Amino acid sequence: MGPYSIRVASAAEQQQAVGVRIRVFVEIQKFPLETEVDELDEAAVHVVLVDESLGGRVVGTLRIIRAGDAAKLGRVVVLPEHQGRGLGRRLVEFAEQHIAAAPEFRECTHVKLGSQCDKRGFYEKCGYAAEGDVYDELGCPHIWMHKPTQRTQR
Repeated sequence: MGPYSIRVASAAEQQQAVGVRIRVFVEIQKFPLETEVDELDEAAVHVVLVDESLGGRVVGTLRIIRAGDAAKLGRVVVLPEHQGRGLGRRLVEFAEQHIAAAPEFRECTHVKLGSQCDKRGFYEKCGYAAEGDVYDELGCPHIWMHKPTQRTQR
C-alpha cells in the first residue's frame, strides 16, 4: 500500500478527517458547510486513510454508524490528489473488516450506504448492490446500496 495506512481515527486524526470532508464535500462538491458535521459524528466510528510520507496526514476518511441491523457507511472520501490508486476501495474494505470484528456491530447483517449516483460504479466494484429508487439529498441524486456483512457471507 506504499506510504499509506488505514486505521480507526485518534481524536486528532478525526479533526483532520473533518477537514478532508469539508474540502471535498463543501469546497469542491458545494454541499452546505452546516450539514457536513452532524450529531452522528459523535457516535460514529471514524476510519482514516493516512499518508505516512506526509508526516501522517489524513488524506481520506469514512464513518461507520449502527443503524438497526445495518452498519451504515457515510462520508466516504479520498482527497482528489490521492484518488485513482485503489485507496477508496481499501478504505471501504477496512471498514467492512472492522464491522465484521467489532462487538458493537455483531448484530449487523449488512452494510448500507447512500451513494451519490455518479459514484455508484465505485461501490458496485466494492460488491455493493443498488436497492430502491434514486432520492435527492441536498440537490444531489443518491441511491441506497447494500452488501451482506463479511460475517453473514461466511
